[in-house]
Amino acid sequence: MAFIPPTGSDTIPFVIKVNNPYGGTIKAPTIKAEFWKEGEQTSSAGHAATVTQLTDLANSTPAPTPPASPVEVKGTIPVSSSDKPTTASGKWTLKVTVTPDGATAPVDSKEATFEVKAATRVNGASVSPNPVTLKSGKEVDVFVAFELEKSGDEKVTDVRLESKSYDDYFSLSTGLETDGKSYHDSASFDYSTSTGSWQLKITVTRGSKTYSFVKGFEVRKSGSSKATSKIKMTASPTKVKKGKTTKLSGKVYRGSAGWNKKIMKLYFKKKGTSKWSFVGYVGATSTGNFSKTVKPKYTGYWRLSATGTSSTYGSYSNYKLVTVK
Repeated sequence: MAFIPPTGSDTIPFVIKVNNPYGGTIKAPTIKAEFWKEGEQTSSAGHAATVTQLTDLANSTPAPTPPASPVEVKGTIPVSSSDKPTTASGKWTLKVTVTPDGATAPVDSKEATFEVKAATRVNGASVSPNPVTLKSGKEVDVFVAFELEKSGDEKVTDVRLESKSYDDYFSLSTGLETDGKSYHDSASFDYSTSTGSWQLKITVTRGSKTYSFVKGFEVRKSGSSKATSKIKMTASPTKVKKGKTTKLSGKVYRGSAGWNKKIMKLYFKKKGTSKWSFVGYVGATSTGNFSKTVKPKYTGYWRLSATGTSSTYGSYSNYKLVTVK
């Protein structure tokens, strides 16, 4: 099943069978694959797909006999969240050409259409009340709602309310209402619940893929004079060559003003993993502005944290994806 990812980029795998790819030679042929998205004309230049070439059998001595026809060749088609189909299930076209070693023109060409479904979406995610105000000796009911926009076999596999700064969370049910798309549940917070920045995290699986959707909210204590904090961060550029740098910059706030000379922690998470690794410290100016140049080794996510104090709640910045090419 092929579908557009809700965020970032992904690949769509394909397998083709090629008849007589060697054309009487013992060297691997050149196999080219290109594709066209829904609405694009195949008479125009296509987008390049990645193909796993056949092994060059001529490197062996004595040279073995080329494998019998047909031969399976695997490849991948890049897809990103910006690829929005004009219909719920868009038709894309894949074309594969085979040119034997030494030949000046392809000897085989095949076209196939395949369906690319729309991205999974979570709409209208809400946490009420927001902020959550904790009261001594009382429980506060916190209500969660959202709507799952399905375009395939999506399943909600985890829903939780979790603190961004502490190991504190509430697990909720994963079942949808009878309409198959609406969700409602609640949790009870008491006075011992951690304060500060929290988030609603919704985990959805679709085929072999897993996606998470988040919605932030605040938890406070009644009568507390502590100020809230937030960090806004950007990365530029978001695509770099290996060995090159990118700049992480933005502003850290205490209340509505810049947090004077706040020292923050910088974290990195390699794409495809779940573990955040501490990288170093980033200091803000007297107005809360900050800038840090980093040299990414891998494609992944960056974020900052501001540790809370007796007078200010802690917070995390937004995630920023930097792709290393």
